[in-house]
Amino acid sequence: MSTSYSAFSTPSTFPDMDSQFDGIGLSDPATSRHRRAMLDLVNRLRNTGIQRDIDLPMIAVIGNQSAGKSSLIESISGITLPRSSGTCTRCPTECKLTHADAPWSCVVKLHFHTDVRGDAIPPRIESFGDAISDKDEVEERIRRAQRAILNPSTSPSMFLDGATVEDNEVSFSRNYISLEISGQELEDLSFVDLPGLIASVGQQGRVDDIELVRNLVISYIERDSCVILLTVACESPYQTYRVCTEN
Repeated sequence: MSTSYSAFSTPSTFPDMDSQFDGIGLSDPATSRHRRAMLDLVNRLRNTGIQRDIDLPMIAVIGNQSAGKSSLIESISGITLPRSSGTCTRCPTECKLTHADAPWSCVVKLHFHTDVRGDAIPPRIESFGDAISDKDEVEERIRRAQRAILNPSTSPSMFLDGATVEDNEVSFSRNYISLEISGQELEDLSFVDLPGLIASVGQQGRVDDIELVRNLVISYIERDSCVILLTVACESPYQTYRVCTEN
């Protein structure tokens, strides 16, 4: 005999839905343990540089300059990214978010797998300073880490201490920064922020940078296991993003 429910039934007459669905998506505790184990495994593999030979799953955040990519990433991660009037992101930045009962913290690391000419070298990982416990310090640490990535011939410790250069050795790099962020308000999630696609360069820019950045982005999104998170400004139709429509 089937059971029917009236629109005016009391809550006690309905099945216990809370016992069946404790969460949806990232908030589902039934899958959180397995999801974290998978993310930890992928992150460990990526740290070895094996992604040059094996297609590892990832989420890649891409978009044109000033398309709101930084704002989107800030809303997801809860941190503030460096901003300027020109191109802000000049190397890939991996964000590894982890839910933890411990207080909020962020560990910044530098990952080198190419030299100043772009040729492959044995993977090298360097911690860039102590763990950060104050979110307000993250923006400046990322800015200094990017200087270290763009000037691989100089010791990263100099940039950690605040050193600057008039001209970087390279304008963009395939070497990347990783942010290992943990806290009670975070969900387990990893993604990579790629340099914004550029259509033109100023007087101080290099024309070759347009193709360099395009090829860098394509090297990530052409992989079958890559989930593309495309940031599009409201006034820009999707069809203007040739890097996506061609691949």
